[in-house]
Amino acid sequence: MKQPQFVSPDLTREKNHARSRAMAEAVISAFAATLKSEARKKGGFLTLPDIEDLDVAFQEKISELTKVFEHSFNDAAREQEDLKWQQIKRPAFDRLMVKRFADHFMVKDAEGVPHGTFSRRILPGFFLALNMLMGPDAMEEFHGRCDAIMGRVMKGIVPVDWDLLDHNDDMNDVILDAQLAMLWQFSDTKKRADWFIKLVNANLAPAHEGAAQVEVYWELDHRSFLILINGLLSDLKQVVHEPQAWKRLKRRHPDINQAEIFEILERLS
Repeated sequence: MKQPQFVSPDLTREKNHARSRAMAEAVISAFAATLKSEARKKGGFLTLPDIEDLDVAFQEKISELTKVFEHSFNDAAREQEDLKWQQIKRPAFDRLMVKRFADHFMVKDAEGVPHGTFSRRILPGFFLALNMLMGPDAMEEFHGRCDAIMGRVMKGIVPVDWDLLDHNDDMNDVILDAQLAMLWQFSDTKKRADWFIKLVNANLAPAHEGAAQVEVYWELDHRSFLILINGLLSDLKQVVHEPQAWKRLKRRHPDINQAEIFEILERLS
């Protein structure tokens, strides 16, 4: 599963500068090219009436330039959404769990229309469901292990490199242990899936002012639930097919049964 690339503040500033420069160059280039073309037609000189005629021509280019600007602004808005999520002070464990389905979050296209599987309104209900599935003791353990690993790997460096953490073997062990604990809760697949969907929808965050209708009326359904749960369990799905990774997991959980895990994963597919 492809993992999303979160945007650092420095990279955001660089991209915004590059976009602004590209927009400025587009305007200047269009302006200069038209001036040169008209000046050549007039023997190298432009009169005031000529310039007034050119103003009309430039007005006709507004639509074309508007598309360039809209594309740039939408790119910037999408990156700001990623940056906003990066800056929210959620624990490392919470972030890494969300990272497994974050590439399905809605983003706006060039026309400003959101496209994607999940509205970010899902997050409060998702975290509530996660806590209820795991239980307070297990959640405290997972948080503690993740925080300790993050401190050891990052050594206080900010912003946190979530991709680096996600590729750490010890962190992968924590995520797999959490996915295994979650999987057992879905032994009765239909009952637990219905419970999860209802709980999330009952705790959706309010839509922000000016949100598109697709986000305002968005709710988790069975199709999007399957995308979410398969993202959440993606590491475990790989491990059951990889002998070495399975041995590592079984050393920590000697009583697990590979066939039983595979069967539940299949019902959630």
